Amino acid sequence: MWQDVVVVSLWGGFVALDTTAAMQIVISRPLVSCSIVGLLLGSFSPGFIIGLMFELIYLDELPVGGALFNEGNLGATVAAGLAILLGRESGRPDLAVAFAALAGLLVSKAGAHIVVALRTLNASIYTRLMERPRITPGAVTRAHLLCLLLMFAAGTGLTLAGLVVFFFVFRNLAPLVPAGWDFHLRSLVYVFLGIGCAVLLYLFYERKRWWPLAAGAGLGLLFWFLTALAAGGGR
Repeated sequence: MWQDVVVVSLWGGFVALDTTAAMQIVISRPLVSCSIVGLLLGSFSPGFIIGLMFELIYLDELPVGGALFNEGNLGATVAAGLAILLGRESGRPDLAVAFAALAGLLVSKAGAHIVVALRTLNASIYTRLMERPRITPGAVTRAHLLCLLLMFAAGTGLTLAGLVVFFFVFRNLAPLVPAGWDFHLRSLVYVFLGIGCAVLLYLFYERKRWWPLAAGAGLGLLFWFLTALAAGGGR
């Protein structure tokens, strides 16, 4: 189990790098990063569900320029890891997913403050570099690599802290939640998806482009209808 925690924590470091500092090849997006967590831990479905929820919720937050943003990518990564590990540990997957989603939101908020601290530290490294009497390409490269290393360490550290802290919080709180509540807690997933859909609707409304959303919803309904028809015909 703790080996899995280390694996997810290291993956969190790469997610942090891809968010703004390096690569930016979309592996940090919640839908992708959480699905990868599911594959790494051998349980794809919970990771995908968490990724879908967080992708929709943080769809309108773009980490560009000097914008202050919640670290939704890392929060989602932590949530995916928790959903899988806690579900295995407790045998209560619905409770684990609900708790993990809430924990991921808290980690996202904490990550925003870490981003501010890293920017301040990067500015300090840049200032020291500029104060040198002679700036060489090697010095610039080393400063750049140092900033990347700090970002990776921050992402890994935040992911590790989120997994460990909330694992023990869940272990103490889970026995207090009656097992009969687990089925009802599943509705929290739909609450998160509903919030995400509301964000999506708002974005399309602001841009006054309803037809892609309507087309997507229509195709989704058509797929659901054909799937239900096929399932009914196979009985």
